[in-house]
Amino acid sequence: MRGVVALGIVIVVALGIAVALITTAEPTVLFEGSGDFGPVKVVERSDGLRELYMGEGRSRQSAVYPLRLEVLVLGYMQASMIGPALAEPDARHLFVGLGGGAMPSFMRRVMPEAELDAVEIDPLIVRVANDWFALRPDPRLRIYVDDGRAHVEAADPATWDVVILDAFSDTEVPRALTTRTFLDTLATRLTADGVVVSNLHTTNPDYDAMVATYAAVYRSVLLIPIEGRAQEVLVASNRTDLSPGRLVGAAQALQDRVDLGFDLVEMAEGARIASPSPGATILEDQREPAGSTGLTR
Repeated sequence: MRGVVALGIVIVVALGIAVALITTAEPTVLFEGSGDFGPVKVVERSDGLRELYMGEGRSRQSAVYPLRLEVLVLGYMQASMIGPALAEPDARHLFVGLGGGAMPSFMRRVMPEAELDAVEIDPLIVRVANDWFALRPDPRLRIYVDDGRAHVEAADPATWDVVILDAFSDTEVPRALTTRTFLDTLATRLTADGVVVSNLHTTNPDYDAMVATYAAVYRSVLLIPIEGRAQEVLVASNRTDLSPGRLVGAAQALQDRVDLGFDLVEMAEGARIASPSPGATILEDQREPAGSTGLTR
């Protein structure tokens, strides 16, 4: 009996060590390269999760299970699905900033009727999304290598029902995608009930200015906090019925229709109407220095 107990203890300890080794293992570097905006790195964790890092010392830009594209990993990406929730199933969407293509790939799996466009300025990022994150363009998922602002400006009026701005990080925000001029143009590229969704970091020095600029352009601006992160998802529209309650209703309707794999209703319940800080700066276009390309992600 003592021998059996001792063997059991050894097995338990061995399993514990094995689990610890797996969970603490360093991610495997799958790819390293240099893109238009600095270093690009792809790593894979022991559970198969692949992550994209861009620039020096930057936080991860995307996280995807290539064999489980119906799983949306990052909280702000989950909350961003409030945009599609506010639109019809066959609505046309634009993603500005591609990363690993997590959101387009997810929507292609769980919302197959949706029309999806994605624009990314760095061709290396597009190749990385295809090679390492299982992004697969098709007639309903179109990828464009282009400057994000220029792509919006070149589009016809009322082109998109939903625009998701995901070219921002916690430390770098392309100013050209934050100004009143750009947001005014974007408003004309949305359908009458269209919405724009933006990923914002609350610690960014321009956070108050960005919220105030949206509020200067759109009739309705709401913010959804991301639990455990200094991050919010901003939802803006010129439709008059956009309220926290409307977001909850739209989230519930989407969850009733498709299996998202996360609770969008709970996220929407945390939404609040944006209240710009008194005296916050409205972001305006700046004259580009001589020789600058003016390109934005």
